[in-house]
Amino acid sequence: MNAAHLKGVALSLVIGTAGGWLFYTLNMPLPWMMGSMFFVAVATIAGAPVALSLPLRTSMVAVLGALLGSAFTPDILGQLQNWAGGVVIMLLFATVMTAASVALLIRFGHFDRVTAYFSGTPGGLGVMTVLGEEAGGDARVIPLVHATRVFVVVAAIPLYLLLVEDLEVPRGARAVFEGPVAGPGELAILAACAAAGYAIARLLRLPGAIIVGPMLISAAAYLSGIVEARPPQVLVSIAQVVMGAGIGVRFAGLEVRRMAWPLLFGVLSALLMLAGALAVAKVAAPWLGISPHALLLALAPGGVAEMSMIALALDVDTAFIATMHIIRIMMIVSLAPAAFRLIGWNQSRPAT
Repeated sequence: MNAAHLKGVALSLVIGTAGGWLFYTLNMPLPWMMGSMFFVAVATIAGAPVALSLPLRTSMVAVLGALLGSAFTPDILGQLQNWAGGVVIMLLFATVMTAASVALLIRFGHFDRVTAYFSGTPGGLGVMTVLGEEAGGDARVIPLVHATRVFVVVAAIPLYLLLVEDLEVPRGARAVFEGPVAGPGELAILAACAAAGYAIARLLRLPGAIIVGPMLISAAAYLSGIVEARPPQVLVSIAQVVMGAGIGVRFAGLEVRRMAWPLLFGVLSALLMLAGALAVAKVAAPWLGISPHALLLALAPGGVAEMSMIALALDVDTAFIATMHIIRIMMIVSLAPAAFRLIGWNQSRPAT
């Protein structure tokens, strides 16, 4: 990491912290992540030399994974039968929404078929960008559509739950977590869980290793009673700033005039998926015996880390929501490339 990159990372964190602080003072929902995301995105599009530190984001996602483990309690065992139905619905929903999004991008967005396919999957930004480019898709458009989808979902979900569903969304100075705060000893154990979990998951080549491994090892620590308290709020706020900034930085190099069309259809694709998630949640949640809010968050096509953080902040069936998103990403990364080969679409000229 050279000096220029370090300055870019520092600038993104300063801007993200300033945005989080402003949203915090304005009593906005999930202020540190939302404020960081919005401010860094605006700065990025305006041409500010911001940058993303992958090691820093990785460490914060590992912290989140360790924190998610606290949501796994002995009561979870009695809910597993509901989770099975949720997995089936989530898999069907992801398949249908991929088809609908691809159709939208081809029919109305006039994307070429390869670019539309790898842009339309609800997740897997990095893998879909690489595979899409190799197949002949537009390597500028695919990540832009995915980044736009995550941005829209992360921004819309808390606002919808707060303004429409009247759900208690943590805002401003209100504490997210209640209960005991972990001391140095328990924090050291959680840090070890994060490091060991990541190492083991990478060794086993698990998709989403950075969040899956720490979550599983941390869950074992909480279930066994070794750890009982949650990390301090300040650590969670720092993680939110880093993840929010990470979303905003993804718009680097965006030429607004040239890329306005795919940007628009990234928004439309995200709204289509959100509308579908809301409809399915309203209908299927009573049948599954879970909260409609939990199923909405489980189906919403945001990033694994970002949606898990929102679930954690709202304290809405966090274990269920995090598990559903991890399964979704595993399915997309594993099956989407095979499905593309099965469809047999030939390489297409990249969109202009």
